[in-house]
Amino acid sequence: MTPVTGRRPPLAGCRIIVSDDARSAEPPRDGVADGRSEGLIGVLTDAGAALFRVAVPRGGARTSASLRSVVQRAARGGIDAVLFLAPTAPWLETAESTGALEAIRRRSDSGRLLLGALHREDEDRLRLAGLTVMRTEGSSVTALARGVVAHYDSGTAALVTDAGRLEVRSGGVVVDERFIPLSRGATGVMEALFLAGGRVLSRAELGRGLPGGERSGRAVEVAVARLRESLDGIDLVQTVVKRGYRLAVTEQ
Repeated sequence: MTPVTGRRPPLAGCRIIVSDDARSAEPPRDGVADGRSEGLIGVLTDAGAALFRVAVPRGGARTSASLRSVVQRAARGGIDAVLFLAPTAPWLETAESTGALEAIRRRSDSGRLLLGALHREDEDRLRLAGLTVMRTEGSSVTALARGVVAHYDSGTAALVTDAGRLEVRSGGVVVDERFIPLSRGATGVMEALFLAGGRVLSRAELGRGLPGGERSGRAVEVAVARLRESLDGIDLVQTVVKRGYRLAVTEQ
């Protein structure tokens, strides 16, 4: 892959889920077409994000496969932000029933998964579940979108490494303002190493972060080699003999 150079959009490589009410558009689909979301779409897509919509079922309806799928993606690293225009209860119930809630907590605490809600009661419900929630100036969809851009512009979710400031996105990494697209497997490795914050991860631990989970040591070695190739000489991943791999986090 060739690194993208020049002025990058602030949300380059970000995949954002908009959780909306099933009544606002039928059937559920990628993209957002609800009129009230127009300001949100414009701000986020202009900033370089890829948007996807998931419809939350009405009260009493069965949880949809699409909702279960994006909850799992939020836990594993395939999503950078979830914006709730609809009630958060179905999402939280699905996260708990599928065993994804703890991983989502970890990602939200680290800043790798940004969560925002249109209504204060839904913010409170997320916090009661132990999740870190973005605070916004105002209670509108546009305020939510601007909050996401401000979060990534601030660099608060970055780590300082020997190669520079590092941010991980679901579609790649940003190293000192330079966006480098990565494959899904390479991003899974970077996600796990980023969340470890410089701690050494064994091949087994990294294998659980690859697509499909529980991958062999050999598969991990191949994924790390491909990651290093994609980074084009940027030394972010260090091998620790007989132990595994670590991110080259700068010692404080």
